[in-house]
Amino acid sequence: RAHLFLSRSDRVQVLDTGDGHLAGTLAGTDRVHGVAIADALHRGYTTNGASNSVTEFDLDTLQRIRDIGVSGQSPDAILYDAFSHRVFVFNARSNNASVIDPTSGKEISTIAFDGNPELGASDGKGRVFVNIEDKAEIVEIDATAMRVTHTWSLPGCEEPSGLALDAAHARL
Repeated sequence: RAHLFLSRSDRVQVLDTGDGHLAGTLAGTDRVHGVAIADALHRGYTTNGASNSVTEFDLDTLQRIRDIGVSGQSPDAILYDAFSHRVFVFNARSNNASVIDPTSGKEISTIAFDGNPELGASDGKGRVFVNIEDKAEIVEIDATAMRVTHTWSLPGCEEPSGLALDAAHARL
């Protein structure tokens, strides 16, 4: 079953990509920005910016499993890193990332940044990249050690907000 997840401020609408019908709605995700998919776990995760939490839901039933509180403020972007089996939540107001262990459903670490993290990408080999919007930088995180390993400046790039990774060619 293929789904498209649309964040709608206070809910996530889930569309069936086969025929476009509304397959379900995840309610109670106030100020939702990001959705992360962990296919191997049959789980999905949303950021809830107003409540500083993440909602975990079942990919098959689209039912809420639990809400996971994070210490960061205003969770924004989110990704599941299959290499480390961790969820990385990028918190806009506190300039950090919360790292969640999906098995326990608990925040196990925070990673501080010198600016506002925006969007993340995983290379599937233990490295997570995130753009730092207000500093025009890219940060590399060791997903296993849960720490910043490199920072690169992006001269002439004002407020980078999008990020994609071509893993086959090792290009951000």
